[in-house]
Amino acid sequence: MKNSASSKAVRTISFMAVIIFCAKLMGLLRETLIASVYGQGFESDILNTATQIPLLFFDMTLGVAILSTFIPVFNTFLERDGKIRAMKFANSFLATVVIISSLAAIIGMIFAYPLVRLMVPGYSAEKVAATATLLRVLFPSIVFTAAAYTAVGILQSFGEFNIPSIISVVSNLIMILYLVFVGDRFSLLGVVISMVIAWASQLIIQIPHLLKSGWRWSFGFSLRDKGIRDAAKLALPVLISSWIQPLCVVINMAFSSSMGDGAVSGLNWANKIYIIMVGVFAYAVTNFIFPRLSRLGSGSRNNEFKETTRISLGWIIFIIAYVSAMFVALSKPIIKIIFEYGAFSAKNTETTAVALLFYSFGMVGYAICEILNKSFYALRDGKTPMFTAAFGIFMNLVSAFVLVKLFKMGIGGLALASAVSSLAMAMVLLYMINKKESGTITGNFIKNTAKTVASAIVCGIVAFLCYTLLSPDQMGRILNFILCGASAGVALILYLLLSFVLKIDEFDQIRRFIHHEK
Repeated sequence: MKNSASSKAVRTISFMAVIIFCAKLMGLLRETLIASVYGQGFESDILNTATQIPLLFFDMTLGVAILSTFIPVFNTFLERDGKIRAMKFANSFLATVVIISSLAAIIGMIFAYPLVRLMVPGYSAEKVAATATLLRVLFPSIVFTAAAYTAVGILQSFGEFNIPSIISVVSNLIMILYLVFVGDRFSLLGVVISMVIAWASQLIIQIPHLLKSGWRWSFGFSLRDKGIRDAAKLALPVLISSWIQPLCVVINMAFSSSMGDGAVSGLNWANKIYIIMVGVFAYAVTNFIFPRLSRLGSGSRNNEFKETTRISLGWIIFIIAYVSAMFVALSKPIIKIIFEYGAFSAKNTETTAVALLFYSFGMVGYAICEILNKSFYALRDGKTPMFTAAFGIFMNLVSAFVLVKLFKMGIGGLALASAVSSLAMAMVLLYMINKKESGTITGNFIKNTAKTVASAIVCGIVAFLCYTLLSPDQMGRILNFILCGASAGVALILYLLLSFVLKIDEFDQIRRFIHHEK
């Protein structure tokens, strides 16, 4: 029975990873199309800034707090009081987040110009005004996003992970179709209107499945609802702890806005590739384990909680260490393959590749933070991630100042500052989870992680040497793709071989799973 459950879990996570990977690839295609139409300059900076601000606004007012507070409280009601009470809380929660996000959207639309001026102080007056115009159109999208996040929480709590994974595929498809068939015909305004429609689709596609799960809409706004009070108690520390990524983006936007046209876009695109690759695996794992961790964290099955957290960490490190090594080794050919079309020049590739190179050093740290934040939320502990996030923001700001102002590293320094921040936070969270739940991080886990990281470093060096030695002076895009893929493939074979020789736990789990399936 245990093996059957394990196999089902592996299949579910694998399916989610594939769907999320498709969604992320489509997201990359969307960004590639934007880059090919607008290049990396004045217009791309305006569009990238205007699209980032509502997301930053959402992340800092609701964002991660929706799923991280809704799922534990909803599951508590579901297990203790039954489905009817849980659904009553869901409606009250949905009404609350829609009201809050609507107020945030209205404030954002009214104060769009000063908000842009604050976020990107290096922009000219013309650039600020153009960005503010697009921003007013985009701000209502956060209302759809807030409602969609709540719907995701309901479906995941009932064991439905596939539909929440698909919603990004649909929204990205809408954007891709618009860019392919309409392009710049209606200028940047048409692009942002299509973005609002795409975000609205993320909610619409979930409604039939919500109804199937037994949810029925009724306006249940009540600040006296016990569930809302419980969620609110957890919300503030969760919100603050989730500020690290958006505030790092804000810091980078502020610093890069004075580095000339294209700097904001280059950083943004490199950051998106970085987040996409971590997200494919980290989000698949965390979305699957969080409802389970929430149930284990609220019960007495302490050892199961520790084991689930430790296994999740082991797998995410095993996967992301290899991905990170490939991004460090092959950053330039990766950017060339993804973005160097149309108006996006070879010079733009150089700039964006530098940012991706330095961002990639923080991939493992970022993934660890994703897993451990969910573990703390499942334990109803929002304070630890909150204080760790505050530390991370401080580290990012100080590192950015040192690397950019003193060492003159430009956008590479900003990306490296984010990586330093992610790694520092990961170390703190690893220490704190073991302090709170003694035995979560074992000596064997540390030894296994060291072997995994060492193997990834060796494979990164091999991939870099393979690509460098095999690359001719003049090379087309197809040959570049083949050489890049071949170098990563050789490195992957070596990674698996080293995992076998060094007896890395995750490789042994793969072997046992394959044997069981046969």
